[in-house]
Amino acid sequence: MLDGKLRIAPTCYHMLHQVPVRAAHEMNYFYDEGLKTADGSLAYELLTDSMVPFGLEKLGISQAMKEKSVDIALDVQSRTIFYQRARGADLYIIAGWRNQHTNVWVGPPHIKSLQDLKGKRVGISDFNSIRHWAIQIQLVKAGLDLEKDVEWVRIGVNSQLHKDAIRAGRVECAPVPPWYAEDLIAEGCNVLVSPAEQYPDGRPERVIVSTGRILEERPDMVKAFLRALVRSYWFVRDMPKNYEYITNLEKRVRLTSPDPEERRVQAPRSLRDLEAMPFPLDGRASGFEDMLKEEERLGELNYTVPPIKEVVAQDLVDEAFKDLCGRPELQEEFQRLKKAEARWGY
Repeated sequence: MLDGKLRIAPTCYHMLHQVPVRAAHEMNYFYDEGLKTADGSLAYELLTDSMVPFGLEKLGISQAMKEKSVDIALDVQSRTIFYQRARGADLYIIAGWRNQHTNVWVGPPHIKSLQDLKGKRVGISDFNSIRHWAIQIQLVKAGLDLEKDVEWVRIGVNSQLHKDAIRAGRVECAPVPPWYAEDLIAEGCNVLVSPAEQYPDGRPERVIVSTGRILEERPDMVKAFLRALVRSYWFVRDMPKNYEYITNLEKRVRLTSPDPEERRVQAPRSLRDLEAMPFPLDGRASGFEDMLKEEERLGELNYTVPPIKEVVAQDLVDEAFKDLCGRPELQEEFQRLKKAEARWGY
């Protein structure tokens, strides 16, 4: 902690990642859940700039948190923390952020399977992104060489661009949301892999991380943060009730980015897109066993992997979720979200 305030910062430069934490701030969830001082001022600070250049978090996250005195890091890839813990970093996974891979990988009519992608172009949002990571796993399972058998094409984050790239023949495979996949299937395209079906227990794509020091010294503040974050997960996915607010929030957040791509105002997300955001309603990250097995298959576990129980500390988020579920005034909202969870499977 710096100056007695809980310091919270994003790992990644993607501005969408800041929507839940900004919503929690603007809706006063952090303050109401206890992150305030005796005189009534804020007991937390939100940093807005990403801590490390994209793709380098595996090497730099712990040092970045030290230099910036960050107590809680948002949107960290789960594999990053296992790597860091193996090297002695005092970091722990305390909750989930993105806990499912939601996109469907689609190819044009002449591509029937992943094996057909040999010698072809594969679209990704960015190098070392979640989508890049996800399809690498599937291609290796299909027996392809990631270095020799495919050409990687960076398309950008916007899912509409991925759909357009498939239609225009710029790539032979790209990830799109399920509802875009339905449009493409109607045009004769093929689903090559549907990751959501492969991970019924969830997949910890990105997680919330804290230092061991803040867990030991101020677990009350961490728990207050987690209550507010889980409430924000509910708020972001509560559609159509909060659609206008979330749409405008993302627009405002994007306009604060110095990156020209992120700064560009995009077409509003659909109600389905927001309701299907993979923010876990209970705040938990899950599926670590399968994630580590796939990392091993990719040849990424070239270090002594620490036991999951020594990396993942989710007792506080469990308590936070239990606290929220015990509040009568939140029951109507939670029941709406349970229906959305049943619709999407997460």
